[in-house]
Amino acid sequence: MRLIYWVGLSIVILFSQSSLYAQISDFQKQLESLPEVNSVTKIEHNPYFIDAYEIMVEQFLDHSNHQAGKFEQRVILSNFNKYSPVVFVTEGYRAGYALKSSHINELSKILEANQLVVEHRYFGKSVPDNKNWEYLSIKSATDDLHRIKKIFAGIYNNNNKWIATGISKGGQNTLAYKAYYPTDMDIWIPYVGPVNFGVEDARMEKFIDKVVANKDCRSKVEDFQLEVLKNRAKIQPLIDSLIKAEGYTFSISNEEVLDYCVLEYSFSFWQWGHKSSEIPADSLSAQEKFDYLMSISSPDYFALEELEPIKPFFIQTLKEFGYYGYNTKPFEPYLKIESAEDYIEDVFLNTEPDFKYSKKTSKFIKKAIQKDGANVLMIYGEYDPWTAGGIVPKKRSKAVRFVKPRGSHRTRINNMSYAQRSQIYMLLETWLEQD
Repeated sequence: MRLIYWVGLSIVILFSQSSLYAQISDFQKQLESLPEVNSVTKIEHNPYFIDAYEIMVEQFLDHSNHQAGKFEQRVILSNFNKYSPVVFVTEGYRAGYALKSSHINELSKILEANQLVVEHRYFGKSVPDNKNWEYLSIKSATDDLHRIKKIFAGIYNNNNKWIATGISKGGQNTLAYKAYYPTDMDIWIPYVGPVNFGVEDARMEKFIDKVVANKDCRSKVEDFQLEVLKNRAKIQPLIDSLIKAEGYTFSISNEEVLDYCVLEYSFSFWQWGHKSSEIPADSLSAQEKFDYLMSISSPDYFALEELEPIKPFFIQTLKEFGYYGYNTKPFEPYLKIESAEDYIEDVFLNTEPDFKYSKKTSKFIKKAIQKDGANVLMIYGEYDPWTAGGIVPKKRSKAVRFVKPRGSHRTRINNMSYAQRSQIYMLLETWLEQD
């Protein structure tokens, strides 16, 4: 089953070499003429596209109060042709990856589309001079997306279809964008995007303990965690040496770092699609077990040196986004920490002011999707713990949910089964043909 061939593709093929160069030059001038655009830099691009640009757009810190100030937001535009759809990436973090000449979103190929990647506020190059966390909210991020859409809508043909998409936190961003601005896009495709209801949403713990895979697999994961903790006398010197060699520093002790590496292991194991057959046998050495643990749950995740670029995420976690907790009960006799409760504050943000978590935004997003999920296609992996926080649409919602069997957080359309891909392509073609 193929998708629609867009008229613009044949037009591009017929262009002569000289007229194509002229078109590119005119296109860049058109971008530079946009009053909200501060700079346009031509960049290397995937051969699929004609040209690509890193664009800095002037944005408002508070879209309801322009007196609050402004900041620059990075947008990376990869141009296919003006008659094709636009894949609008609602990134949840930095967008620097989109500068790579190899990068292309899978939907850009599937839909023969242009690609517009919007970096999330407070990440990468889109950081205000004054990091006032008051303006780091899900609503503000969707306001950014709404304004970017309005700015760039005139660049392409008025009949273009616009498709919002994002992965993980970006997927939640896609759902939020649909909730706040339901008519901005024609199609919404969030990948592995949860809608959480707590800083330590208990649904993830339950998923890991009682739902994912089968009992034997879950037991092997837990047994390995216990094996490491029971052999702390041999494992602790190994992690101490690694920490020293890498120059990591933490807000907690090295012994507590090992505890958190072990606790994090089970979430990371299922999130990234590891197999129980990979778990080391009891007969292997402490070094081999340690190396395996580090390949899945390394202390760099908790290191202060790695924190700064990702700190806004943890601020959002405490305010609205939410996260997951750790079930410590099976391991309590062997842990050095007294409790893993409030670990986000203790491990990552112990120097920041207190933030009060609110479920209000998550409730609004879920309610909005359940009320009107038209043209929303949600993609999840069956074994991904984040799926526990995913939305299960009711019939009235009209949203569609695909779950890849045994899939992880790496689940994409292109790695789903032929049957699921065919269903998705048919659905997208139907939506693209709608007026």
